[in-house]
Amino acid sequence: MANHKQVAFAGRTNAGKSSLLKALIPEMKIIKPSKKPGFTRKIYFYGVGSKPGRELILSDLPGYGYGSTTEQGDVILEYLRTAANLKMVYILMDSRVLEMPSDKQVIALLDTYGIPWQIVGTKFDRARSGDPAHVLDLLMRFSKASRKGVMGASEQYYKDEIIVTSDKTMVGVNELKWSIMRHCGLVSE
Repeated sequence: MANHKQVAFAGRTNAGKSSLLKALIPEMKIIKPSKKPGFTRKIYFYGVGSKPGRELILSDLPGYGYGSTTEQGDVILEYLRTAANLKMVYILMDSRVLEMPSDKQVIALLDTYGIPWQIVGTKFDRARSGDPAHVLDLLMRFSKASRKGVMGASEQYYKDEIIVTSDKTMVGVNELKWSIMRHCGLVSE
């Protein structure tokens, strides 16, 4: 597995991680999103690609926050500490709820470990404001505030790129695919 590159999808229990993964790789029939928030209780790994050295592993992490357990948190922490070739953690935030204290805690943890992260707004088609620019602005402000004063992986690699997605309308799904490939060095800039 040393040649595999990994990206992980983290977020609150209602963020829609499994649904977004299903939108990213629809041919993967084993991904079964649930209507019940917090359904993912362990880490699921999905392999993509077949060329040697080009394999990619997408990790669907259990949700944090409401309904999550200490055991789930321990599993996530162990994964973050030991994942080989982890290139990016995408922090999924429900566009209807946006930032919560648990998101800030996870970002602080990733910064402590020196793990690159990026915010992805999910369920963009159902944002309460009805104004895509407003949601993007709020996510951008949260991302910049989270990075303010942080030295290390976050500032070194990323310029507050925000991707908004909808697994229903497929908005942003191609942008997220491109981001994954770029951060894993599978495409040139």
